[in-house]
Amino acid sequence: HPYYDLLGLVHWVVFCLIGYVLIPIIYLKACGRRVRDMYLGWSGFGQHIGLYFLLYFLVILPVIYVSYSPAYQAIYPFYKHAGRSYFDLIAWELAYGVQFFALEFMFRGVFLAGLKKWLGYGAIYVMLIPYCMLHFMKTGSESLGAIVAGIILGTMAMKYRSIWGGVFLHWLVAITMDCLSLIHQGKMPKNLWPP
Repeated sequence: HPYYDLLGLVHWVVFCLIGYVLIPIIYLKACGRRVRDMYLGWSGFGQHIGLYFLLYFLVILPVIYVSYSPAYQAIYPFYKHAGRSYFDLIAWELAYGVQFFALEFMFRGVFLAGLKKWLGYGAIYVMLIPYCMLHFMKTGSESLGAIVAGIILGTMAMKYRSIWGGVFLHWLVAITMDCLSLIHQGKMPKNLWPP
């Protein structure tokens, strides 16, 4: 099927939603906790969106630098047919964005809001260990970047009580990474629909 690879990645996104969102929500409800207390508020994001754009511009310079490496281009984009058409690229990036919501909900929401009572801002360093481990199968620079990003995004999520800045920033950086990789490989889409 021409969309076999995309459907496989959508399958991955669905299981990220199940594992990172649905199961924690069931657990929270069973414990009598409110899901909205997992830093799902929008006001912290809306009031500080400028900070997230600043972070994007700080992160984008090293991303541009590493985007020239063959190791980077071998990984990104995850969907290998993203350059076939703009439909493929946009469909992939939308699915990828949903996955970032799931990731941020679990790591910057459930982990941090759940541990804040006992550890305060120290919860960030507990969350950082499994979060960083998710990046081990990528490049070494990404694993190091995950430590820095995890600390910054964790601090901002706790301070502003919102995961949405992390979702936005994570997704924006990922779109940029995918597009840079496609540009360097000469694979940016030329058609709206697959040929």
